Amino acid sequence: MTRLNTHSPKLKKSDIKLKLFLLLLISLVSLRLHAQYVALKSNLVYDAIAVPSLGSEVRLDSTLTFSLSSTYCPVSYGGTRKWKNWSVQYELRHWFRKAFNGPFVGVCGINGGFNLNRIPFFGLSHHRAEGNFNGAGLSFGWHRILSPHWGIETSVSAGYLHLRYRHYRDGRYGYLEYTKSSDYFGPVGLSVSLVYIIR
Repeated sequence: MTRLNTHSPKLKKSDIKLKLFLLLLISLVSLRLHAQYVALKSNLVYDAIAVPSLGSEVRLDSTLTFSLSSTYCPVSYGGTRKWKNWSVQYELRHWFRKAFNGPFVGVCGINGGFNLNRIPFFGLSHHRAEGNFNGAGLSFGWHRILSPHWGIETSVSAGYLHLRYRHYRDGRYGYLEYTKSSDYFGPVGLSVSLVYIIR
C-alpha cells in the first residue's frame, strides 16, 4: 500500500493570486505605455547557477520605473536529492539621471518558496526543508548602456525576510520533525543582468 505524503508541496492560493496580480499589473502598464520604454532582462548570476530568471521593467516617467523579476528552479537530482525554488521580486526604482541610465535606488518586496532535500549545505545532508519566505528591502544599482537597445545592469538588495518552513527527516518514511519560523536581516538579492530595451 502506497503511503501518501500529506505535506507535499503546494502553492497557497494567496501566492497564486499575488503572482497573477503582479503579472496583470505589468501587462496593463505595458499596454498603456505608447512612447515609453519597456525592458526585458535576465539575471546572469542566477542563470550561471542553473536557476532560470526572467524580468521586465517599465518606465513610469523620466526618473521612475517599476521592475518585476522572477526565478524558478524545478531541479531534482538522482535519488531523492532536490533543489526546487521560486521567487518573485517587485521594485519601484528612482534613477538619479534618467530611466535606464546610470545609478538608481529602489524599494523592493520579495516572495518565494522552496523544497530542498539532501543537499550538502544548510544542514540538509540527510534532511528535507519545505517552506516559503516574504520580505522587503532597499536596492542600489547601476545600468550601463551598451547600445540603443542593450545594457548591463548590476544591483544588490538588502533587507528583511521572514521564513516559515517544515523540517523532515530523510528516508523512505521521512517524518516531520518540526515547523519553524525565523527572521533574517542582510543581503536578499544580487544581480548582473543583461537588459534589452524595447523603445
